[in-house]
Amino acid sequence: MKGIFHTILKLWLVLFFCIPALHAQIPNPKSKGQDYYVSNPDGILDWYSVQELDSICKSIEQETGAEFAIVLVNDYDGEDDFEFALSLFNKWGIGKKESNNGLLLFIAKDRREYRFISGYGMERLFPDAYLKRVGELYLVPNFQQGYYSAGVFQAVRFIEHVLKSPDSVKELKEMMPEAQPFFSWDNAIFKNSLLVILFFIALYIYTHLVIKSLLKKANKVSFVKPIFYGLGCGVLLMFVSVFPLIILYEDLSPLYNKNNTPYILFALGGVILAMRITTGRESIVKGGKDEEEKQIALKKFRNYLLVPMLLSPLALFDLIWLSNRMFKNRGRFLPPNNDPEWTRLNRNKDAKKIKTILDDGQRAEEQKGSRKYEIWQHSKTGKYELVPWEVSKKFDVCPACGYHTLLKNQTKTVVAANYSSAGSGEKFDKCQFCNYKKHIEFYTIAKKTRSSSSSSSGGSSGGGSSSSSGSFGGGSSGGGGAGGRW
Repeated sequence: MKGIFHTILKLWLVLFFCIPALHAQIPNPKSKGQDYYVSNPDGILDWYSVQELDSICKSIEQETGAEFAIVLVNDYDGEDDFEFALSLFNKWGIGKKESNNGLLLFIAKDRREYRFISGYGMERLFPDAYLKRVGELYLVPNFQQGYYSAGVFQAVRFIEHVLKSPDSVKELKEMMPEAQPFFSWDNAIFKNSLLVILFFIALYIYTHLVIKSLLKKANKVSFVKPIFYGLGCGVLLMFVSVFPLIILYEDLSPLYNKNNTPYILFALGGVILAMRITTGRESIVKGGKDEEEKQIALKKFRNYLLVPMLLSPLALFDLIWLSNRMFKNRGRFLPPNNDPEWTRLNRNKDAKKIKTILDDGQRAEEQKGSRKYEIWQHSKTGKYELVPWEVSKKFDVCPACGYHTLLKNQTKTVVAANYSSAGSGEKFDKCQFCNYKKHIEFYTIAKKTRSSSSSSSGGSSGGGSSSSSGSFGGGSSGGGGAGGRW
């Protein structure tokens, strides 16, 4: 019990003697007279700036009754700017006692910190979110450039304008709509975010309906899966973006803050829409066997969804793919000799007939993916015309069977290498239809080597006094306000 009593006694001694000592380094501006509001002991601001700020704060008190104090120091005793500034606010009694309408701007230059502390009555006029926004708009950009006078003047002028307005609350909302509570219709960020969401929902539904109309098996078109694909891709992109932000800025706030919510949602909506477009394109390609039907469907797909693809950067890859496919297929579906009597056989409708027309080698070419045959029948003579269309360039003509089924420069291991001896391999050409094989050369496979690693380890050791000349009105604060760094 005795030890506990001594501990409590020490804490009280700290509260009553140490905290006032911490503030002794900062003179109360009222010690010079009732018309003074700025404490600038380290000379961060010049004499003229201090005089001008005192004049502004005086006019604020005369017209509104609010007391606005400004303190600028190089450093302070303590670890936390909030605790220090709050204690200073309550010690000086900033604001009228009956209305608690005081406001303190505390700036610690060397620590690159600023802090607004507001009295209970001031919190209704200047909620914390608005004070935070004042610091972000006026203090931080100027202080980062070393323009301390400009930053303080801009912030003070803004606060003066709002406090002197007939309806200060309404004026503040109109001047800083982005600082409204996020889920408020008066908040421009929330409204823009909602509009972005609705815009992409409409685009997504439109895209889904277009894809569904172009597919014969429409009941297999998933509405939900692309959304999850897009969310997963979006989370991955956000995760990847974290590293350059940390390297360049050591902070995520340049991108990931509530002011950028509409842009982040636009990017995420674009990714989800791109997944819907990509999966739709793949469904069309896999949806049937006939190339001309696919070509027609993909052309409609591109035309109908051109705007959504342009609004979704990832979908530009789909647009490029579609354009490249159509370029490669140009002239493919034109009849031989431009004779209108030719009729093209459809792979879906005439599948059985096509099987009897193609020989084993041609079917092997189509199966291996080296060629596809467009088959035409003359309406008068009944004659068939097979027009080969090259699909892959990795196959060559086999000298034995004459089909495009020869894979060149193939390799295989003859003797595997090990740690004691080298191995050998063979290089050759081989037909995928008739098994024709042409030996080119044998080559040596280098002997395996064991990786050597070494490790080493090492150790290492490794507040001021007020006078009768003037005083603040005896107000207090419960900790309202906002702060930040630059």
